[in-house]
Amino acid sequence: MIALMKSPTTASRTSWHCCLAFGLALLGASQSRAAEPDAADAAAALQHLLVDATAIGEKSVVAITRVPKNAQESAIALRFPFATARQRLDPTSPDFVPSDFGAGVIVDESGLVLTTLHVLGDVGTSTYYVWHQQRPFFATVIATTPWYDLAVLKIDGESFTPIAFGDASTARKGQIVIALGNPAAIARDGSVSVSWGVVSNIARRAPPTPGRSNEPLGRETLHHYGTLIQTDAKLDFGYSGGALLNLDGEMIALTTSYAGSVHAERAAGLAIPVDKDFRRIVDTLKSGETPEFGFLGVGPETLNVLLRQQGFHGARLVSVIDGTPAARAGLKADDIVTHIDGKAVFDESDLFWRIGILSPGTTAQLRIVRGDISNPNAAVIELPVTVTKKYVNTVRRPIVTADVPTWRGLGVDYATASPVFSQMVERPPADSLYVVEVVRDSPAWQAGMRIGSFITHIGDSKVATPAEFTAAVRDAADEVTLHVTTNGTNTTPRTISP
Repeated sequence: MIALMKSPTTASRTSWHCCLAFGLALLGASQSRAAEPDAADAAAALQHLLVDATAIGEKSVVAITRVPKNAQESAIALRFPFATARQRLDPTSPDFVPSDFGAGVIVDESGLVLTTLHVLGDVGTSTYYVWHQQRPFFATVIATTPWYDLAVLKIDGESFTPIAFGDASTARKGQIVIALGNPAAIARDGSVSVSWGVVSNIARRAPPTPGRSNEPLGRETLHHYGTLIQTDAKLDFGYSGGALLNLDGEMIALTTSYAGSVHAERAAGLAIPVDKDFRRIVDTLKSGETPEFGFLGVGPETLNVLLRQQGFHGARLVSVIDGTPAARAGLKADDIVTHIDGKAVFDESDLFWRIGILSPGTTAQLRIVRGDISNPNAAVIELPVTVTKKYVNTVRRPIVTADVPTWRGLGVDYATASPVFSQMVERPPADSLYVVEVVRDSPAWQAGMRIGSFITHIGDSKVATPAEFTAAVRDAADEVTLHVTTNGTNTTPRTISP
């Protein structure tokens, strides 16, 4: 017999898992009647783990309802014509019948709720209600990031338990996981639904979303380049924004009910992994800001099929944009990027993913092959590249509620964050600043500064990042002269008074 504890604590789960594994091994190794009690103990151990992990995680999972602004009755009546007036009109009523719903997880004891952005639909025309342990709350949007499909809401109340984050970087195929969500909006009664399964795969791509993307291949988010965890746990619609737990009750991914194809009726089992990048993005959203993503400045393509059949991998650079981080680092057309920060690059999607997830100002180590990759004597070069900020060309625009700082009425950003930078024939250097805001009648406005221009210098000093700009002007008490250009060829001095 295997001696197993009846109710494992968090500290004892490692030995608990070992006992479980040993019991399952005995089950497969012997067909004798003597092994039958061990199989029962192993099943009971697994059941205890699932129950305990669910009990830990469900305290932090909520139901989310989306209601059209100023059109609650008509919208719900069309979908549920036999609903009563009370059911149609009051989203806080237990009898309310929602037509749009999802899930979320509490990420701060003050009442901050994380969910997927697509759960919110059109933020401009919707209001939101969150149900937690049978308590209804009105929710406001704090910040969103369309490029990572995440959003943070705020509810006012007490006794909120934040979800415990795990580490998806250690997730492996076959690992047992638990999904908590709000299918059919039934979690409004205070009890989320549970499904379980295993990690089916990692680094999966979200299905394309044609018609909802500015990209020709329907790549509306970074997840379309291969960031997601796949699970065979059943994720019906309503699980989006819920939690995918490990057996310690920690969230290792945020579930997302992407449709498997354009005409799919069943949601794919996908989830956004909790890793260091996820934590950075969530922390930024919690502060009311939208996160920033990396930009390299290249046009890549996947290697031809013959090279891939021979086992070679990488992304060939078709083009390198002048003045960008790639050009400054010495990358050239026809270089093949095989690794980024030690992680293999198999195709162009991998390159976009590995660079796109980085914060602006981060230095990445690129390994490139210069020349014929099939030639064993081809040059292999290690190049450090400091990325700037990507302009995110999404249909949905990010929402920010934190105050955007300005100096004398002027707001700046990375030049590469300009929506026109990559398309400009005569472009300013990438290590300049893009003017994103000029407050009317402010000193900057009166000096002739306008949105869309680029700043190359403060006085005689070059300025390349918003942080450098802030540091340079923070203590200025007198006039400051900025050198401004619209095309990178001619600059005009603009003197801004206090």
